[in-house]
Amino acid sequence: MKKQTLMVAVIGALVAGSIVGGATIALAQADIVKQRQDNRKEMAATMRSIKGVIDAKGDVKTVVASAAKMKQLELAFEKMFPAGSDKDTKALPTVWSDMPGFLAASKNMDAAADKLAVAAGSGDIAAVTAAFSDAGKACGACHEKYRAKAN
Repeated sequence: MKKQTLMVAVIGALVAGSIVGGATIALAQADIVKQRQDNRKEMAATMRSIKGVIDAKGDVKTVVASAAKMKQLELAFEKMFPAGSDKDTKALPTVWSDMPGFLAASKNMDAAADKLAVAAGSGDIAAVTAAFSDAGKACGACHEKYRAKAN
């Protein structure tokens, strides 16, 4: 009788643990998806601020800090796609099935941010405009292959 009671207790503990563990995984996934969303919102806001400087023909040297922020955001973003974080997200399954391609696209955005910083440091608005256009293309290329279309 003691063996049966012990066995029931062990099974009960395992079931409870798997329920709690499942809930923890779901919470962790929701958290990483939220982090990705927040990161991209911050990237979009940074891009809009750069566009504002360009449109106003402002001091493009101020864009150096924004380009650095873009790089920082991109480096963090590419690490936000652990296995199992593919639910309730606009990220397409190709992120996980083609991780090398996804990381290469992220590196292209990273390189575009570097070029934008160099252009901004020069103070040449034409160079900043061209580099910003290239950054936009790098961003869009990733969206084409790795992000679901907005409804």
